[in-house]
Amino acid sequence: MAARFRHAAAVGAEAPGAILAATARRHDPLLMRIERDLEIGGERFALLVETRHGDVVARTAVHDQSFRRRIGGARFVRKGDVAEVGHLASGMTWKCAAAGLPADGEKSVISCPAGLPATTAERAAILAEHARAVRDVDDGVIFGPDMNNGEEVMSLVSEQADLLDHMTGLAGSHGGLSIDTRGYTAIGLAAGIRAARRLLDEPLHTASIQGFGAVGAHCGRLLYESGVAVRGASAVQGALIADDGALPVGEMFAAWQTRGDVAFAEYAARQPDGTHFDADPDALLSVPAEIFVPAARTGVLAMPHEIQRVRELENPNCRDVTHFLDETGVRLIAQGANHPLTPAAEQYLHERGVIVLPDYIVNCGGLVGCYFEWAYRDELLRSAAKRDEMHGLALRVIERTVERNVDALFAMEGPIRERSRKLAEAHRARLLARCARFDAAATSHAIARACLEELVAA
Repeated sequence: MAARFRHAAAVGAEAPGAILAATARRHDPLLMRIERDLEIGGERFALLVETRHGDVVARTAVHDQSFRRRIGGARFVRKGDVAEVGHLASGMTWKCAAAGLPADGEKSVISCPAGLPATTAERAAILAEHARAVRDVDDGVIFGPDMNNGEEVMSLVSEQADLLDHMTGLAGSHGGLSIDTRGYTAIGLAAGIRAARRLLDEPLHTASIQGFGAVGAHCGRLLYESGVAVRGASAVQGALIADDGALPVGEMFAAWQTRGDVAFAEYAARQPDGTHFDADPDALLSVPAEIFVPAARTGVLAMPHEIQRVRELENPNCRDVTHFLDETGVRLIAQGANHPLTPAAEQYLHERGVIVLPDYIVNCGGLVGCYFEWAYRDELLRSAAKRDEMHGLALRVIERTVERNVDALFAMEGPIRERSRKLAEAHRARLLARCARFDAAATSHAIARACLEELVAA
């Protein structure tokens, strides 16, 4: 198997993107593991694929294979394991269902213990070779952007002709909708927050944002524009906190647009008037704010008895949700990240009057945009006007889908995570029945377009 992947890297030099192919040869990827019908965290999964690239280990978990296609992001992290990739892949299945998309969930976590690859080309090389390994055993996979893996990386990988149909979340120059640049996930979060605020007796005026990046920066901008004062924001470099009043989110967002994720530390170093910087990102979790948007990693908050397990399996920086509630007085949590709270932590907050908007109910905006992009790739490559049209349609679907799901969620009874799952399961059952009516000769793109057209018309 290893020899086959070394050969694939060498062939890549003849494909578009010579820098990518040359970098890939240096990684000399090795297939480590293919396992089907396995159990991860007490749940059945269709497939797990692992590859090694030097000291980097890439893992993809495919949750199910009931539909023609699987979709999910690929993230680069310092530390990740099978438990995390399984948790995320399962969530993608229910996110697809809640969004009305005929696809199963998959997710990729690329662990880089010696540090994240420094260049776009290096990250693209690792992702390309890992994607080929996964595609060879499941040709229905579609990879999208995620943490430390933006449209620049995805676009470079897409230059490999054999991988184009398996990539989404690209830049406009490559036939993409630029979902991160345009803030698709944040648009869904803002729609969910609007719907939830209607459920409360009084308005919410303050917010904090964990992860001022592709999701958090846009969410901060949208909250700021709606009159909400953002009192704190964090990134891997630390937390910027308003001493009194609000952070200058407009300036912060403009800096992020220009310089990307490094802009947060650069901006914070200037010590804007009325703010202070804490080198510990988790200082944000003590900032009083009515709205909290976790837009970073999994396992941010857990119950005291769960913390050690979550730290070992998913996030070494997991914190106590009971202390978080006492210190912040939060009233609404909109989950921009996937699985940032354990179900027990969600239920603890719910029982104390905190509205929790679960991940796959409100953070599906990026997924919807990626699916539109993949389904209409040929037209998007040919026409800039088509990109503008698809952008408008995708945003309409995102806002209406999230608002309807939030309204439906809070018309139900029971623990918040159980309600979310029941809602997603009902959507998934309808999608499976709908797809069963397509002729066997129908392509996966034709099925996708038909379902998207129904969402647009709904």
